[in-house]
Amino acid sequence: MKNGGDAFPISRAHFCPEGKMLNVDWTPGMTLLDYFAGQSLNHPYSQGDDTYLDAGKAAAWAYELAFAMIAEKERLEELA
Repeated sequence: MKNGGDAFPISRAHFCPEGKMLNVDWTPGMTLLDYFAGQSLNHPYSQGDDTYLDAGKAAAWAYELAFAMIAEKERLEELA
C-alpha cells in the first residue's frame, strides 16, 4: 500500500553531559495518507446531511479521498 511517505518526520538530538551532540535519530511521524485523511474530515461532505454522522462511513470516505490524493500526487510527479 502506498502511503505517500512521512508527512512530519521528527529529529531528536542526543547529547552527552558535556554538551557534545552524540547522534541524531528520526521518528517517521504520521504518513501523508493519514494526514490527508484527517484533513478531509474537515470537508463538508464528511459531515453528511444527517444530524448523526456514521463514523465508519466518514472514516472510509476520508481514506478513499486520501488514496485518490496520493494517486494524483504520484501521477503529477511522473509528469514532472
